[in-house]
Amino acid sequence: MNNTRLQQLQQLINGSVEIDTMSKAEWVKAGGAKLPESGDQLELEQGFMLVTKADNHHVQVLRAQAELTLLEKELLSWLAKQGSMSKSASTSASELERQARKLGDWLQQSIDAGEWRAEIPERFELHHRLFDGMIPFLLMSEQAENREPSYVELEKVFRSYLSDEMLLIPLREREWLILGTDRLLAEVETNEGDMIERGETKEALVSLATGLHQMITEEWGGDCHVAVGEPIIPTESLVYAVATLRETINLGRKFHMGMHVHMPWLVHLERLLSGIPEPVRSRFMDEMSGRQDLFTDPETVSTLDAFFAMDCNVSETAKRLFIHRNTLLYRLDKLKQEAGLDVRSFNDAILVRLLMLLYKVTKRK
Repeated sequence: MNNTRLQQLQQLINGSVEIDTMSKAEWVKAGGAKLPESGDQLELEQGFMLVTKADNHHVQVLRAQAELTLLEKELLSWLAKQGSMSKSASTSASELERQARKLGDWLQQSIDAGEWRAEIPERFELHHRLFDGMIPFLLMSEQAENREPSYVELEKVFRSYLSDEMLLIPLREREWLILGTDRLLAEVETNEGDMIERGETKEALVSLATGLHQMITEEWGGDCHVAVGEPIIPTESLVYAVATLRETINLGRKFHMGMHVHMPWLVHLERLLSGIPEPVRSRFMDEMSGRQDLFTDPETVSTLDAFFAMDCNVSETAKRLFIHRNTLLYRLDKLKQEAGLDVRSFNDAILVRLLMLLYKVTKRK
């Protein structure tokens, strides 16, 4: 407590006030409790003492020479306890960040070493907070010029959206791993109250990741990417999950510019294409050079994107595009006539899908 506050307190209670430090033994000898805590009081012949801070060996007390009512003393005691709780919370948050950064460093080292299947050693303090069935989210921010939110700020925001059981782990600069409980999926149930199917779980995960991305952009602005994976056992597969989600975001940024929410189960083809040597990809595009101009028409591209997103279902694609079914069929027939590719045919659909993905990459080079 600084001098200004001491003077203010003296004016309020109309008496002298000072801060003193004594050993625990001296506190007990004066009549205090053997295990003093902030807010404890001790009556004196003239005035009283109030514990403001206590550690293993010493007690900091506020000595006051004034006649106060019982209510006034209780209020002072309450204020001392609140101050102690605030400092304790701050210390706890600082310790949690230290532990989280330590685990994050180990995760990064394991990924760099190619040890994707490594299990988390029990020596880490956060090991006990990693329970079965946690949902991994990976957040990457692209706004290098903006102030990076502090660990405390981020954790507070994520905790408000996910739950008190979430865990925030810093990785590289402007990259964070968020672990939430799989109980977040409990709100998605079938009408019969049964366990949700895997497809429904994925839909729920997409919804959670989309909401997380929206919350972050509204809170801090700027561009960021969020990837989400299915629930895991962190102690066994957290390294693999982080590496996979990081790869998923990189593939999404490469093949799907403009998208900011990414799922590993939607980039299998992109992962395969990314692993093909560049000369092989270039030769394939050269062989199909006569058909690349179809991707320069925005209407054709948007139509094909929707068609593949709806699993090549004509009726659902027309609904998504808000056009008549016959209008969609006309567009697909026009594509067949001009490019010789009928996306309603399995083989041609695969070919067009490959061309679209590769064109999105090559056109930016």
